[in-house]
Amino acid sequence: MEKSRIRSYLIGIGVFLLAKFKWALALLKLTKFGGTLISMGASLGAYALIYGWKFGVALVYLIFVHEMGHLIAAKRKGIPTSPAIFIPFVGALISMKQQPRDAATEAYLAYGGPLAGLISFLPAVILYRVTEDPFWALVIFMGALLNLFNLLPVSPLDGGRIVSVLSTKIWLAGLLALIALVIFSPSPILFLVILFGFFTWWNRARENYRSSVLTYEKEKLTEVLAALRQWPTLTSMLEIKQSLAHAKETASREEEASKGKWLIPFLQDDERLARDKARMDCEFAERMLALLLEWEHRPVEYAESDPTRPIPSELLVGAGQIAQDRIQAIDTELHRYRTYYVASASTKWKVLAAYLLLAAVLSLFMLYGHRLMELYR
Repeated sequence: MEKSRIRSYLIGIGVFLLAKFKWALALLKLTKFGGTLISMGASLGAYALIYGWKFGVALVYLIFVHEMGHLIAAKRKGIPTSPAIFIPFVGALISMKQQPRDAATEAYLAYGGPLAGLISFLPAVILYRVTEDPFWALVIFMGALLNLFNLLPVSPLDGGRIVSVLSTKIWLAGLLALIALVIFSPSPILFLVILFGFFTWWNRARENYRSSVLTYEKEKLTEVLAALRQWPTLTSMLEIKQSLAHAKETASREEEASKGKWLIPFLQDDERLARDKARMDCEFAERMLALLLEWEHRPVEYAESDPTRPIPSELLVGAGQIAQDRIQAIDTELHRYRTYYVASASTKWKVLAAYLLLAAVLSLFMLYGHRLMELYR
């Protein structure tokens, strides 16, 4: 009966506080960092519920400083980001609102997190020396471990984004090492890292193939622009119609012949590319034929009713603009494929030295924190 009464009191207090302070929650949602504060509070509550409030505060603090390192680095490079969002038992994340111009810039942003993470637990070293409280030894160990884990050379972890300047092939080695670690020590977090890391590595590994597909698409779009310029000058469109219909039928047969056949990536890329080309040939022929038929049924307009001054068809002009915009987008993507991961030798050496130095310092602090905690077992 007593427990029931206490529970009723607590519920009443909770309802009162919610009614009085709901405006504060609304205000948080409207502020720029409202999402950060709300998600931080949720994470703190989750950690405190299981591990205690001291551990929860320390962990949220370490993660927060780590994310602030990314935000400061992004600001220095002029790259806008979203505020940090905390995810209980996963960590926190920020998203970039624009793509860095190259991998070296992305590595700079990634390095800012673990570097700030190193600074975050240095006060705990001093506090331990003064108080000899084992809690501060735990903070040292935890801070070093979290940031060292983030330096694993697997994208999308910070380490993977840093070593991409050296070579994205390192991602595969990091994935294999993580898979071996999971076999001996299963962990949901490691499974997630492996899953995201695999997709990131795969996208990078398939860029050459996508470049071939995009290059062919650009060729087809260039043909479209040439055809759109030629059509108004022709007196008869019968030959064009027949050519497009024949191209559509031929490409459709080729695509159908290879449809449903599973092709092994890398080993059968030539066959896969031929199938993709046939698909694009069919799609372009079908679109051009439909465009031609629609254009033919539209009356020709003349400037000031002068038959020698035909007004360019809005339909063809619009189709040409769409093709030009797509070509520009393809050129941008192809340029990124060719140049994003290119860096000078001096840049690579600097990145390698900074990466190894930070990893070494974090490793030493992790061992130091672990040795301190062993003293109190």
